[in-house]
Parts: sequence; C-alpha cells; structure tokens
Amino acid sequence: MVNHPTATLDLTNQQQAARVLPQTPLVASYDTGWKGLTFTHYCHPPHKTMEHCLLQHSLVITDSKSCFQAERHLDGKFKHYAHGNGRVDIIPAFLSHWTNWDREVEFSVIAICPTLLHQTTQELMQREIELTPQLAIDDLVIQQLALALKLEIQTGCMSGRLYGELLGTALAARLVQNYAVSKSVLEFKTNGLSQSQLARVIDYIKANLTQDLSILDLATLTGMSQSHFSRSFKQSVGIAPYQYLMQQRVERAKQLLAKRSIAISTIALDCGFANQTHLTKVFRQMTGMTPKAYQK
Repeated sequence: MVNHPTATLDLTNQQQAARVLPQTPLVASYDTGWKGLTFTHYCHPPHKTMEHCLLQHSLVITDSKSCFQAERHLDGKFKHYAHGNGRVDIIPAFLSHWTNWDREVEFSVIAICPTLLHQTTQELMQREIELTPQLAIDDLVIQQLALALKLEIQTGCMSGRLYGELLGTALAARLVQNYAVSKSVLEFKTNGLSQSQLARVIDYIKANLTQDLSILDLATLTGMSQSHFSRSFKQSVGIAPYQYLMQQRVERAKQLLAKRSIAISTIALDCGFANQTHLTKVFRQMTGMTPKAYQK
C-alpha cells in the first residue's frame, strides 16, 4: 500500500477549504478584506473529511440547537464523542487530522492565522507557547465572538475591516490565555501610547474617515502588534479604536448636518458610513437622536 502525504490546506482559500468541507458555506468572510482570520458558517450533511492539516488554527463552533455524534483522528489519537449544543473544537495549525459526523449539522469555522496568535503571544506572555487541541468544550466567549463575526457578515460588514479584525484579535487573546501550555506565565503589558504615537494615530484616523480602516493600518503607525496596539490605545483614550473611529465619524456628520444644505445620504458616505441607515443607527446610539432630528 502506498502512503500518500497528508494534504496541507489553506482555509483562507475557498477552493482549498472545499476539499475539506465540500458544501458551500451559508455565510463566508472571503470578500471582507479581513486580515488574520476567516469565518465560514455551514449547514453540512454527514461527511468524513480527508486526512489533512491546516495552515491556520481552526475553531469549530457548533450550533446551539444541534446534537450529534462526532469522530476525530487527531495527531494519531482517535476519539468518538457527543457534540453540539454550542460546544467548540480547537484544532492547532499543522496538526494532521480527519473528522466524521453522523447527521446534517450547522456549525461555524473560524481560521486564525498563526502570525496573529504569535503577535498576541508576544504581548501577553514571556515565552513561546503551544496551542493545545480541545474537543467539545464549552466556551461562551468564543461562542459570542463567533456570533458577532457571523452577524457582521450577514449585515454587510457595515462596520468595516477594523471591527472584524478586532474580533479576531479578541479570539487570539482568548486562545492564548486559556488554551496554551504556558498560560501560567501570562504577563499583560498595560502601557498606553506615547504622545507622538497617539497624535499620529488620531491624525491618521481623522484624515481617513471615509476609508475602510484596518486595525493593522493603525497598529503599523505605532510599530506595535495589533493586539498590543488595541490595548494601548484603549488605555490612552478610554475606548477601543473602532469606537473612536465611529465617534469621529459622528462628529464629522454633526458638522455637515449643521450646514443643512447637504443631503443626509451624502453626509453618510462623506463620513465613511456604509449608507444612511448605518449613519442613523450609529448616530442614534451616540447622541440619542436621529441625524434628521439633529439637523432640525
């Protein structure tokens, strides 16, 4: 018998992902422009995957209403177990495995780039860590972050790349803190940004309000990793980068609304919102009134 080498697949590539999960996903992030993570949501019939390993760490989050039997052959070890009810599997990158399930199942798959996890590790811990496999665990934080990613895609990613990538950073931090072999040496760095770093980031945000800003774009301005930048920015400003971006867009909208000569739909686009509905939603959240009421 000829032993075929295990296929190494890239889950960020839709064609390669289909080699593992041939059913077309109901929801997918392939067109969002998010860096560091990919989200897909399936309703998949019974299936046994090929033997494979992945270039990314993968999280499989089952639907809360599902209940089924699963089998995994993971790094030479076999396990048969009850799955579903929102439970999560964590499969580290480059680990040879296959899986099998016995009925149609709804689940989400989140692929996280090892680079993102490495950056998070460097900021949270004093030494290298190894992500450990987990099967059918209950983790409400991962469940909620996955739900937020799914909802963001389903609503047209109106919040932009920055929001999706912040959710990815939060997922990476969760993995490092809870499912890494060296988690006992966690050491958070809580220093804020320097005055020059903060000024550089704020100036960039204000000059690019209409752009689909990425957390990587902002972190690059400071020379920090994405996770370190996000924590440092929040310590310096009091809110997350995404919240600050929305705040500045609303302030710009207020200035334009005061002129009363510009259509609200035009103002929405000029301030970086996806459309007038998006502007109205965020504006009401931050001011307690609609743009039209504010204009009057």
